[in-house]
Amino acid sequence: MARVGKILLLVLVLLILAAIGYQAQNVAVMGWDSVTEYQTPYLTNLPRGSAAEPLARRVVLVLVDGLRLDASRNMSRLNELRRQGADLSVRIGQPSLSYPSWTVIASGTWQEISGVTTNWYEGEVQVDTIFKAARDAGMPAVVVGGGGWKKLYGSHLTEFVKVPGPEDENAPLEAWVRMDEESFRLGMQALDDYPEGLILVYFGGTDELAHQYGGVSPQYLDEVQKVDGYIGRLAERLDPEKDVLIVTADHGHVDIGGHGGWERSVLHVPLVMVGKAIRPGVYTERLQADIAPTIAALLGLPIPVYAQGRPLVEMLEASAEAKGRIGLNAGLQLVGFYDAYAQTLGVKPFAGEILTKYRERLARGEEGALSGMWEEITARAQAARAKRFWRERLLRLPIALGIALVPLLYLLLFRRRLRQALLPLGFALLYFVFYNALFFGRGYTWSLSAFNSEAQIKAFFNGRLLDAAVSFVVAGLLLALVSWKRPLLQTLERMVTFAFFVGYLLLLQVDLFYWLYNIRFSWAIPDLKLGFKYYMDLLQMVPTGLLGVILAPLGVLIGWGMQRWRKTQGAQS
Repeated sequence: MARVGKILLLVLVLLILAAIGYQAQNVAVMGWDSVTEYQTPYLTNLPRGSAAEPLARRVVLVLVDGLRLDASRNMSRLNELRRQGADLSVRIGQPSLSYPSWTVIASGTWQEISGVTTNWYEGEVQVDTIFKAARDAGMPAVVVGGGGWKKLYGSHLTEFVKVPGPEDENAPLEAWVRMDEESFRLGMQALDDYPEGLILVYFGGTDELAHQYGGVSPQYLDEVQKVDGYIGRLAERLDPEKDVLIVTADHGHVDIGGHGGWERSVLHVPLVMVGKAIRPGVYTERLQADIAPTIAALLGLPIPVYAQGRPLVEMLEASAEAKGRIGLNAGLQLVGFYDAYAQTLGVKPFAGEILTKYRERLARGEEGALSGMWEEITARAQAARAKRFWRERLLRLPIALGIALVPLLYLLLFRRRLRQALLPLGFALLYFVFYNALFFGRGYTWSLSAFNSEAQIKAFFNGRLLDAAVSFVVAGLLLALVSWKRPLLQTLERMVTFAFFVGYLLLLQVDLFYWLYNIRFSWAIPDLKLGFKYYMDLLQMVPTGLLGVILAPLGVLIGWGMQRWRKTQGAQS
């Protein structure tokens, strides 16, 4: 009876592992959807603030999709503009995809607040934008670009000029070259048609060629040089005594092509500003969220109400009085947003008291006052965000500990001979060696940049499922081969214990992420590097959990077959 009871217990463990593997797929989908369909809770109704007098007649924003910072340093015409104006880089947010980054540039609002987290975002953006502010002030708000711009900002614009381009992302190189050439032609026409206001000219061919050929490929770099020539000719059409030209990118690319993750070549992009009221110089890195507030200051517009960046007043040539009005308006906007943000997080509003501390310095246009205030406010906001995380982690701790400790009851089977579990544990660790060798050996990292296009996402994840299955089967079969001399029940016990340790070690990693961030994300986007690893761990649990039901009896069958073969050989001799 004891023998039958042990077999039934081992079978039960396999069935539990299979059920966990099946459920892991549902949890993985839930986590993926929580990011891709993230619903921001922060867009409360906020009033617009005041505006100062304009510093420039027109701002022309040139956005070169996928332009890496290092590639931009080899653009001769852009380098000329760097020498004439403000030269710096900006750090972008995550996910580092086009629609989310376009929204940061247009609104000054990070992805967690805007709710625009992927290129699958549907409908117009819900945050206030610099386009909308210009339109409401009676200025032209014009975009020359692809259809995505109209999709996101259609009603925010006074005119949208569509640049025709290929529907197929795998279109030949010449099609993307023609698209950028058309962007230049239509951009030049827009400069002639609109002598004031805000005009955005978008070049998208660079991004597509980086996806197809890589972020350091000759095809991509050649197109960057073509766009450099277009930028130079656009600049020649502007009046530096009245106009401002701003050149930037939404994101960069990894060397093999791809973005969305946290790599330096993806997160750090150029920002060059030249023309009226721009103070020349080389500046330290700022944030992508600073672009929209700076454009607002240049055009004399209210800052978009959900902006988390600030006007870069240190790069503007203006009187102390004018900078005072810009700084005070920015301070009031930040207070309005961050006090509402604090209430949503369930903490006491804090921005107003910080504004009181800086108000007189802001009004005088004192250098460093706005940046100092912004730094204090954002530090308090980050602390409030962290406080809520820790409050929720404390509530999840009992469940997380239960998930981590309850499975260890299985080891009671080995309470008198714990050393018997060491061999299955060793082969479980061998599984992780195999899997990670396949993953990192291919050059992958825990990053959304791992897949070079949206069309590759499904194939990428299916590939990782296959890697996990192969690694699990190979490690398990090796264990069966070294166990064939053992009694069959002991072989079964080893195979089940191997499957248990693989599942348990994966569960511990998933459990850690659950404790840190939960499995649904309703008010914050988790650390996406850890989030990607969490997703990979859940995917591994699917085949390793389900295959245990097959692999364990297969290991026993191998042991039985080899024992029979040995007996046969012995009888013949």
